[in-house]
Amino acid sequence: MSPADPASWPELHFRAMGCAMSVRLAARPEAAQTPLRAIADFFAAVEKRLSRFDPASELSALNRRSGEWIAVSPLLWSVVDAALVASEQTGGLFDPTLLAALEAAGYDRPFEQVAAVQPPAAETRLPLDSRIHSLERRSGRELRLPPGVRLDLGGIAKGYTAARAVDALRHWGPCLVDAGGDLVAGDAPPGWPGWPVGVAAPADAATPQEAAEPDLLLLWLANASVATSGVDYRHWWRGGRRLHHIVDPRTGQPAQTDLRTATVLDTSAVRAEAWATAALVLGVAAAEQTWLRRGIAGVLVDDAGLRVTPALQPFIAWQAPETLAQSSPENSVKEQLGKEKLGERNTW
Repeated sequence: MSPADPASWPELHFRAMGCAMSVRLAARPEAAQTPLRAIADFFAAVEKRLSRFDPASELSALNRRSGEWIAVSPLLWSVVDAALVASEQTGGLFDPTLLAALEAAGYDRPFEQVAAVQPPAAETRLPLDSRIHSLERRSGRELRLPPGVRLDLGGIAKGYTAARAVDALRHWGPCLVDAGGDLVAGDAPPGWPGWPVGVAAPADAATPQEAAEPDLLLLWLANASVATSGVDYRHWWRGGRRLHHIVDPRTGQPAQTDLRTATVLDTSAVRAEAWATAALVLGVAAAEQTWLRRGIAGVLVDDAGLRVTPALQPFIAWQAPETLAQSSPENSVKEQLGKEKLGERNTW
């Protein structure tokens, strides 16, 4: 059986960072098992250092000592550096210093433990200096968080780790890493233009969580990343208000957005995650204008349907007929492929 046959690609499923993870490697099964298991171990090691839910993690230790200069590991330093760059690129719309606001909204434990309905609570707004630009760095890999400011690196850490995993697997062959809906691909499998990646429709509250949502698009992904952020799945009710995990840095509150999901394709996993999050903060009209101006490849989904940017068009293998004025001539591609789906968009 040829490695180019989708049925022959060895795959490992595991859980890490509160998400269902998977790694595919276009190699012989007997050659793939060791590197695949090493990637699972790598994710576990990163989670041990960067989980905000583990009081023994390095990130939790940093958060407890805000206001002090703390020497940190190369891993934490690199992820924080990536977050700073992403914040600057998005004009501050992506901001990982909003953990206090996220917890105040009700997301103060792993999501499976968050009550679907919570009692009313007093509204909490952040002081003006609770922004990522207040974080200080100096030589020796030392960080100082402003007093009272704490970090949530979940989404960025997943994309960052997935990208490092792909780098580690390149020696073994073409690969695809799915970190709970943040996908990073290496080279395309032999004989294919890329890894087939499905972009799922937003989750329907009436649909059981284990049921797969239908695909809106099928993308070819090679040496690139795709990240989806959404308010369709990770939400809860408090005092009659529907809240979610995407906090608007300008208000310190869950974003008042008319988007359901935003998906970005980029060569950088961190940049894809940051712009998907920023789109939800902006809302559909402002996000579309910003993406078009910057040439971002992505798709925005609201209650009216989906908006695909021109930059994403070259990567589309198939699009759901109901989202087109006429059926795509490449609809048959979907039936030919086993694919990875952007489905479980968890924030760890």
